[in-house]
Amino acid sequence: MKRVLVRGPALSQSGYGEHTRLVLRALRSREEELDLYLISTSWGATNWIFEDNEERAWLDTLIQKTAVLMQQKQLPQPDVSVQVTIPLEWERIAPINIGVTAGIETTKIAGEWIEKANMMDKIIVPSQFARYAFDETSYDAQNSQTGEIVKGYRNQTPIEVIPYPRKEWIFESNPLSAEGVINFTTDFNFLAVAQWGPRKNLENLIKWFIEENFDRENVGLALKTNLAKNCEIDRVACIERLNALLTHEDYKDRKCKIYLLHGYMTEEEMALLYRHKDIHAFVTTTHGEGYGLPLFEAAQAGLPIIAPAWSGHVDFLTMPVDGKNKFIPLKVDYDLRHVQKEAVWPKVIQADSMWCFPKEGSFKMKLRSMMDNYNAMKKKAVQLADWLEENWPNEEAITDTFLSHLDLIDKTLQELNKINNNEIPKISLITSVFNSADHIEQLMEDVTRQSVFEANCEWIILNVNPEGDKEHEIIQSFVEKYPNNIIYQRLDEDPGVYGVWNKAIELSSGDFITNMNCDDRRAPNALEIQAKMLLLNPDASLVYNDSYVVQEANVRWEDVEDKNQRYNFEQFSKEAMLRGNLPHNNPMWRKSLHEKHGSFNDSYRSAGDWEFWLRCAFAGEKFVKAPMVLGVYFFNPEGVSTNTDNESWKREEEKSIFKEYIKKINE
Repeated sequence: MKRVLVRGPALSQSGYGEHTRLVLRALRSREEELDLYLISTSWGATNWIFEDNEERAWLDTLIQKTAVLMQQKQLPQPDVSVQVTIPLEWERIAPINIGVTAGIETTKIAGEWIEKANMMDKIIVPSQFARYAFDETSYDAQNSQTGEIVKGYRNQTPIEVIPYPRKEWIFESNPLSAEGVINFTTDFNFLAVAQWGPRKNLENLIKWFIEENFDRENVGLALKTNLAKNCEIDRVACIERLNALLTHEDYKDRKCKIYLLHGYMTEEEMALLYRHKDIHAFVTTTHGEGYGLPLFEAAQAGLPIIAPAWSGHVDFLTMPVDGKNKFIPLKVDYDLRHVQKEAVWPKVIQADSMWCFPKEGSFKMKLRSMMDNYNAMKKKAVQLADWLEENWPNEEAITDTFLSHLDLIDKTLQELNKINNNEIPKISLITSVFNSADHIEQLMEDVTRQSVFEANCEWIILNVNPEGDKEHEIIQSFVEKYPNNIIYQRLDEDPGVYGVWNKAIELSSGDFITNMNCDDRRAPNALEIQAKMLLLNPDASLVYNDSYVVQEANVRWEDVEDKNQRYNFEQFSKEAMLRGNLPHNNPMWRKSLHEKHGSFNDSYRSAGDWEFWLRCAFAGEKFVKAPMVLGVYFFNPEGVSTNTDNESWKREEEKSIFKEYIKKINE
């Protein structure tokens, strides 16, 4: 079974909480195929959901199962992680990592978000606006080690817009039951649903409503709001804040009414509220929405809306009219300006980002227009609700779309299986042997058991040990077993690992090349998959993959425990290559790379492969990542690149390479 770990605020009364539950319901539809785990996080100071139903019981079971395994340090390594939160909290914790976020409500995302976004394999957002900020944001970033500036640093991870589904309500309660929630004494009532904070701009909404309707005793505004939680302390704080406004000298003699709704309401209760016979329109003066669930729910209920035509809610409040897309609500004019100082949130809401500031006069005019032309506005709202009912995806459709992203490994394997092994060209394996007596025998066994070894591989082994080494006898015994596959030579001098690789490549006759390090191991079908990945991606010149990391020598791929640490590498880009050596210890590449871009620079002792891959990448070559774990990397304390005694010169070597190529990305 495929192991899927979900991390998000599954029990939170928030948009991210609803999004997490939506993801979990989608996964549950394939529960017989998936082994699910859930790390339920908090979301700010929001309350937990109170429903005591079957879904809540299922969530609690998942949470408990995962918590027990984590406490016992037995939680298996997931195949896929789905992380529902702001990108700042995303991590690479599985071979495939999907980040789900509402994005940001401003014009740009934080630089830290770009760094985290590039760790993901897929990003899912609910609106075109949420995608826009990812696509349009770039920064000049500084490397912490060298101080060099990287210009135009931006997100490289594919983004897909998957909106919230429309609700298909079959009310358990009588719709009239909502009418006892508020005892209206006014004839025409507006509804606002928003948490009281800087982004929702609720204070201006209340002020402008009062000023426009000061002398209208039959006009009311129902506020469904809270500051953070739905507790009694929060209710008292909301009342105090509202009273501070209403008792102001300018407003104390008003005739219009304000109704406060506070406390937890179920989804059904909220849906019934939008359909209350005495609520006529929904209003918002929001600075921006990643999606805008209350707006979406109001639109589905056929409630006329007053809103600025900016940010995430534009997607579902726009429908075709006479062959053109039209924003259906009464549109509030706005200015686009930098966010207020009090709204700045380090690493989340940037001080230099902008959002919309609805115009006071426009909002007041739209309030008036809604009351004066209500029948026409209601007709348009019902048309929008009908359009959403017919055209907006339901939860089943959203589930199918989301689940398709879990099948990346399966889909890739299906495509690879269509390629016959006889289509695989010759693969040249290259190995430098030096002080490898503890590893060589298992290496020989590991390589020769590869599924395509005898039919498709030549293995060039160059031994730089002095005469009398233990490795020679072991290698020679395998040469006798595989005389048609193994080319074995001793070298009189040791030119360094990259000099040995260059010599082996000169001797090679294959179209594809891969290095077989003495202390690393691979899955038994790794070479077959890597070669087929290159055939499947003719525009790619190199394939790489994630690897297990082990602390003991000679651990075969099938003996690695599920909970073992992994190297989970990013998707390819030049920027990602500057952050680290993505091909790492076991790539496969086309020999034509050397014909076009030369040999490995043998003046380097540890980072010569990184320099060559950068050379190729900056010359326009494309690398592709196989979506499965194929390697086993032994973190050898005596290895050239992992021995702490080599840290000083190794860092200087890497620093010089970084400086050389950072200049190229800035050109």
